[in-house]
Formats: sequence, structure tokens, C-alpha cells
Amino acid sequence: MRTDPATGDPLLCTPSGTVRGSWREDPDAGRHRVAVFRAVPVAAPFDSGDVLFATPRPAPAWEGTLDCTDTAGRRGLRAAHTATVYCPSGGPGALPVMAWVHGGRFETGHADEPWYDGCALAREGCVVVAMNYRKRFEGFLPLPGPGAQGAEEGADAATFRGVEDLLLGLRWIRDCAGIAGGLDADADRVTLAGQSAGGALVAWLLTDPRATDLFHRAVLMSPGAPRRGWTQRRLTTRLALRAGRGGRTGRGVARAPSVDMLASLTPTQLSASYRRFARMHLTDCAVGVYPLDPGTLRAVPVLVGTMHDEFVRFPLVRQTDGLLRRVLGRGLRLPGTVDARLLAPSMLGLGVPLRHLRAWCRVVGTTAPVHPLGRTVGDRTIRRWASAVAEALAGTGGQVWAYEFRGRPGIPAQHCAELPLLFDRLDVDTTEVEAVCGPDAQHRLGRPGGVGEQFRTTVVDFVHGRDPDWEPFGTPARTARVFDMGGDAQDATTRDPWRAVRTLLGPLY
Repeated sequence: MRTDPATGDPLLCTPSGTVRGSWREDPDAGRHRVAVFRAVPVAAPFDSGDVLFATPRPAPAWEGTLDCTDTAGRRGLRAAHTATVYCPSGGPGALPVMAWVHGGRFETGHADEPWYDGCALAREGCVVVAMNYRKRFEGFLPLPGPGAQGAEEGADAATFRGVEDLLLGLRWIRDCAGIAGGLDADADRVTLAGQSAGGALVAWLLTDPRATDLFHRAVLMSPGAPRRGWTQRRLTTRLALRAGRGGRTGRGVARAPSVDMLASLTPTQLSASYRRFARMHLTDCAVGVYPLDPGTLRAVPVLVGTMHDEFVRFPLVRQTDGLLRRVLGRGLRLPGTVDARLLAPSMLGLGVPLRHLRAWCRVVGTTAPVHPLGRTVGDRTIRRWASAVAEALAGTGGQVWAYEFRGRPGIPAQHCAELPLLFDRLDVDTTEVEAVCGPDAQHRLGRPGGVGEQFRTTVVDFVHGRDPDWEPFGTPARTARVFDMGGDAQDATTRDPWRAVRTLLGPLY
């Protein structure tokens, strides 16, 4: 990175050309400014037609200096072929990189969401690159290669375009760090971090040999991926695409998806097709990477963790749990295990093995807050994945550290609550922050030395190559650090936080 001598603006040289950024002033006196380069082109645009489904290509070269200043217009681009970069000024030599992969169920989200602002992490001496990738059908519908006729055979071993986008982004980081005036970064100290679907994508890239030299540490926050693959979704895919084209679902269903078919759809038709498809798979990720084999994870240092109450307040399941409790509450004061047993058919549908159903009902019916269906969804969709990753890495002698956020009465530790803590964004959109972090989140979690700072420091230290200060995850102890959403910043650990999901929820698939 260098500075424009005429304007003082930060400039970044990329493999395709130079971009101009903005300085973000530090509110704390005496600390370095951060240069923000918003929506920097990494790949050629995914405009329309067959390009939407093509293998990504590096961004074409441009002349002059491209304006990537931190403006509302640039933040609103939301383009999948871009990345946003946060660089501290005056860093001592080449700095470590945190490459961030956002979540959103493989169908929503963007690297320029307000919660993913990397300035707080950059001020701690990290170069932050928030990467984008294609989502929905564009990123994760398996399609045939050149000369193939259909997307049916071997669909579950497909190459996903969203993954290809991230691989291109990681190569861009490596190349940009090697250019004079590029990233002031050490390409041999890259940590790939992601949350939810982003965490699953990090895990997937840990199994991809092409990423071996592109990142060297990994952070998986509440990872989640589909439980069922494309070979089990052939019919629903065809039905959705047929309906999206305006045809009757009973005719032409036999036609397998192809690039030509999808390229012929208008953006409105493609979006309608995906929405229809997603409604058919409400209890699972509609799209995403599949199948993930934890046994093939590359043994790099990994930090993996979850929220104890991931989806207890997820709208649909919360309404079901609440309605059931209100109905039962009109009569006898029955224990929560009764709620769980009444919901047993739904739990079987979510993948709870029949042989463990009674024990699982006892677990979710006695774990506070008692939301049997919501807890089952969260544990089966998220915590089971984190457990499998930690077990696999520990079993092969890998370095893995585990953590879990725990809640308190009235303040559950739910999905996404760790994000405003990591990025120090508790004061941004307070309504949404309090929806996931509970009331008075800024005071409770954001005070100096508090839980937010402790978690952020843990991740920053990990990016810098320093190991966490608690015992690694391994058998038989399976130690994990506990972060308290109630605001208690005292160091605490627990043993085997995922025991129930490991022993009762069966295999991933």
C-alpha cells in the first residue's frame, strides 16, 4: 500500500490495476488510521447469462486509478466479484491476514454488511480482506462440465462455483501481497475465517488440496452445511426451475439443469425458481457444499466454536415451541420433556436417530431455555458440524481449540451474536444487535476488558500466530473456553460441550 502524494489518499496496487481508498480515522487518539478499499474487483463480473455460471476469471486490467473509496454507493454494489480490504497504516513490516467469509445460508449476505467492518481488527495489526462469492443456484447448483448432458451423475462430488470464487480470492490475496505497493501482508500468514455458511466454506476449503498453500490457520464460527445432497433433490430442482420458467410443473420435469437452461432465464425467473426451491427445503440449507468429509480436513491450527442456544429463537421453530408451551400451560404444569416428546416426529425429520430419540427428548426438554424444536434445529444444523470438525482434527493429532458462548436467563447465546463482538460493532443498528445479543448489549458486552474484547483478542491473537491460552481440544477432556453472554468476563472452561450432539445425533449424513 502507498499514499497518493497529491491527495494523501491510500492507494493499493492489485494484479489488475491500482485502486484508491479512504482513510478511516481512529476514534482513539494515538492509534493508527485504517485504509479502506471498498468493493475492489477480484474477478471478472458475473453479469448475466452463462457468465453467471462460469468458472471465475481474474478481473481484467484497467487503466488509471479505480475509485474504491468507502462511500455509500460503493457499499451498495454488493457484487460477488469483489472484496473489501482494511489495511492498518504504518504497520511494522508484513502483517498477517484475516480472510473473512460471510454467512447467510449460502443464499444471502455480503461482505459489505455493516457487521463485517474490519477496522477494529485492522487496528490490532491485521490486514482484513472480506471476500464475496456467488450464492444460490449461481454458486452452488451442480452443473455439467463441457460436453456433458446433465447434472445428475456425480452431482454430490461437484465443483461449486462459490468455492471457486473463494479460491480465486485467496490467490488474489497471495498475488496482491507480492506486488510493490500492494497489501502490506505476509502471504505465508493467512487465516481463513467464517461464520455459519461461511464457517462451512472454511471447512470445505480445508479439504481442498488446491487451497493448501493459500491459508495457514482457520477459524470456524458456528459452521453449518446441508444434510442432504443434490442426488436427493433432483426432482425439487427440476420442479422449481420448470415453474420459474412459467411452465406447468407436470410437464418437462425430466430435463436436467444445464448452463444453457439457466442462462436462458431472466434474473426474475432465476430468483423465483430459487425461492420456490428453498421453500421446499425449509428444514435444511437449500443449497451449499456437500458432502463434507471431516476425515480429510487439513491439519492446520483451527479455532472452532458455537453458540449454546443457536436457533432457540429462530422465528418458525420459536413459534412452534411457544405455541406448544402455551397450550400445555393451560392445564397441568407439565415438564419440558412432554413438549419434546410431542415434537418427536419433527425431531426424526431433522435427523435425530430413532434409537436415541428418547434420550434426546430428555436432553432438549431439560436444557434451559427449554425450546425443544429450536434446540434440535440449532444442534443438528450447527453444533453437530462444529463437534465433527473438532473430533476429526483432534483424532488426527491436529491443533484445535474449541469455544462456546453460553447464555443466561433471558439472554440466550444465539446464532450470529458473536459477530458484533468480533468486529466491535455493538453500536451499529442497535435494534438488530439487541435482537441477537439481548438488551443493553453495548454496556454488558462492549465495556473495556469485557466479553466482546476478550473474544476479539482471542481471534486477533490467533491470526497473529499465537495459540489460545486454554487447553487444546482433545480426548478425553474435550476442553472448551466459555464466553458468557451475560457479560461475565472471567476466564472459564468447560469439558465436552458437544457431548449430547456427538453421542445422540448420529453421523452428519
